[in-house]
Amino acid sequence: MKKVKAIVKRLFYFSMGVLNFKILREIADRNLLVINYHSIYDVDEDARISKNIYRTEEEFEQDIVFLKKHYQFISLPQLLNYLQQGTKLPPNSVFLTFDDGLKVVYDKIRPILNKHQVSAAFFLNPSFVDNADLHFQRKKNLLQAKVKKNEIEAKKQKWKEIFLTVNIDTVNFHKGLKRVDFNRSYILNSLFELFEIDLETYQKKNQIYLNSTEIEQMISEGFVFGGHSMDHPNYDELSFGEQKKQTLDSIYWVRKKYDLVYSIFAFPLRDHNISQKLLKAIQSHCEVSFGVMGLGEDVFKNHIQRIDAESNGASMIQVLKFEYLKYITRKIMGIQKFKRPVE
Repeated sequence: MKKVKAIVKRLFYFSMGVLNFKILREIADRNLLVINYHSIYDVDEDARISKNIYRTEEEFEQDIVFLKKHYQFISLPQLLNYLQQGTKLPPNSVFLTFDDGLKVVYDKIRPILNKHQVSAAFFLNPSFVDNADLHFQRKKNLLQAKVKKNEIEAKKQKWKEIFLTVNIDTVNFHKGLKRVDFNRSYILNSLFELFEIDLETYQKKNQIYLNSTEIEQMISEGFVFGGHSMDHPNYDELSFGEQKKQTLDSIYWVRKKYDLVYSIFAFPLRDHNISQKLLKAIQSHCEVSFGVMGLGEDVFKNHIQRIDAESNGASMIQVLKFEYLKYITRKIMGIQKFKRPVE
């Protein structure tokens, strides 16, 4: 069902060609867009992640050229002045963000942004900065790629015992690995030891994430940074206390580490089920936070929804037409403001 929905959505994106972009933008009457990216296609060391529907370098630069033609890029100070003091934004304002703090943003994305003199915000997971650790999904992908069939059979009893420590009862190694979620991901290091895969050497050879020198260089060039949780869990799987700790710890780590005068945050993965209680709890700790539910209004003024530019393989104009049309439809129905659980 999930794949069917994705296909239908992509077909809907491509049908956007018959609609007039400028008319949709005018009807929607949304002066601020925040657009989010992660990476560049086919450059990641992880073969599975590398094949995600990211932009190529050429496509990303085409996005920037299109946005420069039809919008005005704004900086974080402009955005904060708008939120805090009601300062008017330029017509058709747009702000760019990038999640996960990947090395590729320094090597591939940063030069394009600098070439076009575009400011942007980048959100970091402190546990991964300087390649200190890997996201648990990357660890799972690495095990999938490295562990051979004969090793799985030879060590079957031992990996079964490891899985059983987190209540995963299986005779199929790959199916068991698939069931390992964030809260059970601590067993992955035991699997690396069992199959004699040197994770530390892999991390030294493959720089997945930004290091502090690169981050400091980007800050000196005018880019801004914020928290993105400590180690990128799915917030839907966490208690309120864990959500709050992940959020505030990452906000303050980034601010203190790089001596910043602002605090910003972007929720990892999705914020659909983030409670009003959590947003209230972090309000006094960061000037602005971001979700990724597309064009629309949130119940909290300083929590801004972003448009996902990558996951459907559509061009920027198709993405924006879809978002404008969706917003206009929701506005007509009186539901343009996203609902959010109280607790």
